[in-house]
Amino acid sequence: MEVPPISRTASACIAAQSLSGYTPLADYSKLGLTTAPHVIPADAYALDLSGNYLTRLPSNFGFAHATLQTLDISNNRLEELPEDICRMPCLRELYVDHNLLSQLPNSLGSLQNLEILSIANNNIATLKPSVAQLKALRVLNISHNEFVQLPACLGLLVETLQLLVVDGNPLDRAHQSLVEPLLTPKQTGPNPRMTRTHTYSLQTKEYVSGIKRFMRWKRHSTSNYPTLLTVDTKRDSINFAATWKSHPPAKIGEAEMSLTTAVLPMEQEDAGQSSSSSTSRKSCLFSSSSGTDLIRHMTSSVLWQLRDEWDLDPAHGDATRELLGMHTEKYSSVRESTALDHAYHAKAATAGNSQRMKILSELLVTEVTYVDTLKNVVGVYLNPMREAKILSESELRKIFLNIEVILAFHNDHFLPAITHAISQPEMLIADVFLRHSAHFRLYSVYTNGHETSVQTLFRVSSRRTVSNFIQSARQDVTQIGQVSLDGHLLTPIQRLPRYRMLLADLLHNTPANHTDHESLVAALKSLDSIIYEVNEKKREFEQQTRLRQLQSSILGAAEIPLVAPHRRFCLAGALYLKQHCKMVVRKNNVVKFKRASPNCNFWFCLFNDLLLQCVAGVNKDFKIVDTHKLDTCIAPARIISDTEMRIIGSDTVLYIKEDADTLRKWAHAINHRLVI
Repeated sequence: MEVPPISRTASACIAAQSLSGYTPLADYSKLGLTTAPHVIPADAYALDLSGNYLTRLPSNFGFAHATLQTLDISNNRLEELPEDICRMPCLRELYVDHNLLSQLPNSLGSLQNLEILSIANNNIATLKPSVAQLKALRVLNISHNEFVQLPACLGLLVETLQLLVVDGNPLDRAHQSLVEPLLTPKQTGPNPRMTRTHTYSLQTKEYVSGIKRFMRWKRHSTSNYPTLLTVDTKRDSINFAATWKSHPPAKIGEAEMSLTTAVLPMEQEDAGQSSSSSTSRKSCLFSSSSGTDLIRHMTSSVLWQLRDEWDLDPAHGDATRELLGMHTEKYSSVRESTALDHAYHAKAATAGNSQRMKILSELLVTEVTYVDTLKNVVGVYLNPMREAKILSESELRKIFLNIEVILAFHNDHFLPAITHAISQPEMLIADVFLRHSAHFRLYSVYTNGHETSVQTLFRVSSRRTVSNFIQSARQDVTQIGQVSLDGHLLTPIQRLPRYRMLLADLLHNTPANHTDHESLVAALKSLDSIIYEVNEKKREFEQQTRLRQLQSSILGAAEIPLVAPHRRFCLAGALYLKQHCKMVVRKNNVVKFKRASPNCNFWFCLFNDLLLQCVAGVNKDFKIVDTHKLDTCIAPARIISDTEMRIIGSDTVLYIKEDADTLRKWAHAINHRLVI
């Protein structure tokens, strides 16, 4: 049936429908249409409206064609796409080449099944970040538009996007250099022998062949798949014009351009050869002989660099920083047990007073023994050493710490209070712990200094006068027994956990209706909080000690300064730095990105808020080369291959090359630095 020259509205639509024969392909191409058809065959999976005179699509276009999987509206006069396009959830391919578009709708990111998007030959200068939501996108053609810079949001598609076509855009110098490996080869003069040509790393026959393979549908003689993407082999350039066959497949999924698809070798097609044998017609799309693997590699390289620019943009880190602050606050607060209210109720009802009496007796006996031990340490060791001046006062303080204060608290206050409570009929021991809970913080000072105490005692024991005195004191069995001095100095470290165990047993054997039950729950919570606080202060003390050691051994660390109340050391070691991208802000707030490939080892030191990059020093062990703040991402480290890891700093992205075990260790330490 012959289509009339130009009336191009309803009559043309009817003619097109009769031509298509209600096949799964609704072909309305090159009919001179000025408006889109309102009705297409119900079973159509693809709609071709290319080569018409459409200036706009209906506002309900997406809703009306929600089941489409392929839409070709190229070679029209469209100035915009309707936001309603988001109501096409099945859409897998969208071709909008050769139109007058200046932007894409923000709702485009809702097309979660879109795999191919071609917007070549329009007036688009930028892409909205919603494009990054196209998690299934594998092919993107933005050639011959008005892009001065490639949108950094494309870097968010690095996991899925496998082919990016960018030819024909007025890119600035930095981005022109960035995408050089992806540009289609083109001579700059009529005589290739006399005129200099573009010589990029992949501008070879292998590159061109790979692009052809990437953009070609697999074809079988029995399938008659539509060729949506064709290549002009004479010009070696990509042509996205759609050329449909008369009988397309029932499901577009059968013709999808899968990366594992076997395709007809390009060499056979260029030579005009064909074969009915399926074996001879197949070749691996990613074989080493084709350029497709190189294209995918170079596309990935460009996308990772765009991802660097996106991650380093401060505008994208504000929300993350807020979340980071909340995350830090979460782990800096004192944790309280929330299950203690219910832990012992089930079994406590059956507990008898006899077991409760045994626990209270054990508490009293161990408290008397503990006080006697402290008295013996002070009376047998500390005071005689001080009187005989065997050790200096500074050394005595380092070894015995605040043991005299702890002794005074237990001997004068806590032990008498326990004795009195147990002597009463109801034996309300919980109130004793609640009244004296604040004094248990005395153990924080002792716990923090215990390691120094042991080291100092070991060092001074090499002196003959000290070793003789300690040996003589140990022989006084009636007072101190056969336990060594360092063993007795360990006793205060074990006391708070012992209280916790006794209170837990006591609560377990106290009926719920007992007068002391609720107070025991509160006392146990309070003790848990104090133990946690003591342990945290111990960790903080150790961290500050380690920070001081590192600051003294790293040149330039004092200028940071490295020692700060909030800072904690996490990990240190040598890593191979493959490359890095650094953001530099110049005059007038112009942002530039500097890339370099050191390809050498550095010594890295990880803290909860920054990563130091160092080299071997002269007068000190190490010298700081760069400081990378880790305040833009909660989890800035990501393993991107078996041997490569990417780390995002506030102004630098690092690419580390190491073995898999080392990468896993560092990635875990970096991403869990806030909870270590």
